[in-house]
Amino acid sequence: MSDILIQALGLGVELASRRVVDGVSIDAYSGQIVAVVGPNGAGKTTLLRALAGLIPSTGELMITKGRAYCAQKPSSAWDYRVRDLGEIVGEPVGFGDWLAKLGLADFGERRLTEISGGEQKCAHLAMALSVLPEPYGNVLLLDEPTASLDVAKQAAVYQAIRTCAQAGAACVIATHDLTFAQRCDRVIVLSEGRLVATGEPRTTLTREIIAATWGEPALTEA
Repeated sequence: MSDILIQALGLGVELASRRVVDGVSIDAYSGQIVAVVGPNGAGKTTLLRALAGLIPSTGELMITKGRAYCAQKPSSAWDYRVRDLGEIVGEPVGFGDWLAKLGLADFGERRLTEISGGEQKCAHLAMALSVLPEPYGNVLLLDEPTASLDVAKQAAVYQAIRTCAQAGAACVIATHDLTFAQRCDRVIVLSEGRLVATGEPRTTLTREIIAATWGEPALTEA
């Protein structure tokens, strides 16, 4: 079996006196893409931020090595050139390679304000991906990486994630896109901060679980 790279036992997060993540136990292995799904307010982003070490949590959390994180709506306080993002993380060559894979090979000299929101998102995704020049044994945490992207960019992002997994990373992806989740190796379903189901897509994205978690109308979108 592949190496376990993430193990969380009874993970909990409280924000503004509200229990946002409540006793969630999950794991992820080298080579896996794990989707975290659930309705709005389920705790997906909070769980990812806790795994990234950005907010305090209770319970037990083990991350074996390095980790890289990209927020759902990444932003910058400064109007950098796109290529500056690679300099910031100290991986200009790797950043340039990922830019090319995400369809932004010629964007290096443009300012962030000169490109679209989707293109900015891809630039920040390339930044996160380049943080792990050697994916093996490391963890990639992405929050809604395909949201607001066109079909071509979505496909490029999925392939980039799959490439990292094939190189030995554990990739944990928070997403509203159940079609994307069905292409992942494992799925974690959250509702109101609690774990509803975990396992392969065929066992976690069933009609019964989707209806119970999102409601009957969600079945038409799955």
